[in-house]
Amino acid sequence: MNIELLNPFGQDFPESVGSTLEDCALCARFNSTGRFVAAGRSDGWVTVWDLETKGVLRSLEGHPKAITSISWSRNSKYLLSTSRDWNCVVWDLASGDRRETIRFDAPVVGATFHPKNSKLVLATLVTHQTFLVDLRSDRVQRSELFDVVPAEPSGNDMEEVVPRDSSSGRPKPTMTVARFSPNGKNIYVGTSQGIILAFNARTKQLQNRIKVTNNSSVKHMEFDRSGKYVATNSNDRVVRIFQVNEATQTLELLHRIQDMVGRTPWNGISWSGDGEYVIAGAAHKAAHTIYVWDKESGNLQRILEGPKEPLVDVHWHPQRPVIASVTTSGLIHIWSTSTAENWSAFAPGFEELEENVEYVEREDEFDIEDEDEILRRKRIEEDFDVDIGSGDERDGPPSKAPGRSGASAGEVDDAWAAEGGDDDDEEDFFPPVVLEDFLEEEDVF
Repeated sequence: MNIELLNPFGQDFPESVGSTLEDCALCARFNSTGRFVAAGRSDGWVTVWDLETKGVLRSLEGHPKAITSISWSRNSKYLLSTSRDWNCVVWDLASGDRRETIRFDAPVVGATFHPKNSKLVLATLVTHQTFLVDLRSDRVQRSELFDVVPAEPSGNDMEEVVPRDSSSGRPKPTMTVARFSPNGKNIYVGTSQGIILAFNARTKQLQNRIKVTNNSSVKHMEFDRSGKYVATNSNDRVVRIFQVNEATQTLELLHRIQDMVGRTPWNGISWSGDGEYVIAGAAHKAAHTIYVWDKESGNLQRILEGPKEPLVDVHWHPQRPVIASVTTSGLIHIWSTSTAENWSAFAPGFEELEENVEYVEREDEFDIEDEDEILRRKRIEEDFDVDIGSGDERDGPPSKAPGRSGASAGEVDDAWAAEGGDDDDEEDFFPPVVLEDFLEEEDVF
């Protein structure tokens, strides 16, 4: 059935495993439309699955060691894979070839594209260092982010003692996970000391340091689609939900979520497409369990129990109540709701019958309408003027507000990210299907 015909007021989180993709995955991510799933494998390959056909669209070979993370560009034309072979590879899904290879001096634990430009990459290494890589042709550079706070008046909360490397005098690397804010203006970095660092993406300057845990390392950090909320998972086995103030780069704690009975650690967190729920995969040794919490109240809504196999990663579909979870054996389970077929949704007045009945036609059901009358009505409708514009719209870019001189800091940050933009501008991009040429063999009798 068409997705558009499903009940929009139905259950907004899945119930059970609907299908399974047989792979050797370590991590899996939906693209921005949820049409594809990219899986990073233990053998260094990357596979792209089509959820509609449950078939593989691309098999990408480029890493000799296991994949550690996967990231999609904004319109799904490019895919970023990281590995323990010290490399980040940007794949062009239109051709299936490499677009860029970024080499680091240590294994890469995670990387992500800038939300507005796939030529900006944020990567975190196993050495607890974070780099912002600019691949634009006119400014190719690699910038390391440092926990250095600009001079502030005494009494400021940001004046906190920062551990330093005795050999170089620089701040000691403690960064474990890094994410762009959804608008791309800021970078938030979690550290092994339980601190979240807020950087300006353009200037790479540290704006704020927020203490979120009691010296427990931040393992995962995910923003909702609006950018107003962020969820973190740390080594103290607590999932925290914060409200984000982008103007001041501050976080307000809303909920602390944990398993009070079993003290369960979590392997991955994710937001629902509408931002109403937060999920986390439990790190049980003999169970495949996903916990679903409500963002507003922090209450547990549902515990999803799957096959008896440990869970290593989890991700929620960006638009529908569908979840992808990865097992230790590499299988990708697709969780969905069980939807009853409603054939009356295909046509108004369509009635489903429980048993056979004798049909009685209406008096005017098969009457033939006069063609001249139909043609006359069409001509009348064509005479009406159609307003395809609105108000005082004008061609060209919008003018600046009166009284403003120069651009604001936010406008400068947006312009910086858009400069030298990429060609990932085709919405709902679908990789071209490549058919292999087979030689026809002669029949042997």
